[in-house]
Amino acid sequence: MSFIQNNHNHGWKSVAKGTLGDGFSFHSKLATWLQDYTNIPKETELEILEVSCGEASCPTEETMIVWKDHEFRISRKKENISKMDVDLSWKRFVSKG
Repeated sequence: MSFIQNNHNHGWKSVAKGTLGDGFSFHSKLATWLQDYTNIPKETELEILEVSCGEASCPTEETMIVWKDHEFRISRKKENISKMDVDLSWKRFVSKG
């Protein structure tokens, strides 16, 4: 009997760079919510990365916001992030630090 191995990698892909003051073209409210719920300085240069898998059996979708030496992850595709996602993910982020 053989087993099918379905190994695949989820590589992070840079999708945007900018500041909270500039906002993000893929999401009209994300910069505002990040200003409201986090302590990320408004003029800090951020990089937005995303990982997602197109395979139906692998529902991986995650966004990572990177600045200086910090990585803040939200378990949702960048354009689907909600206010509650930002709030809860930030609370989890600061509780680890």
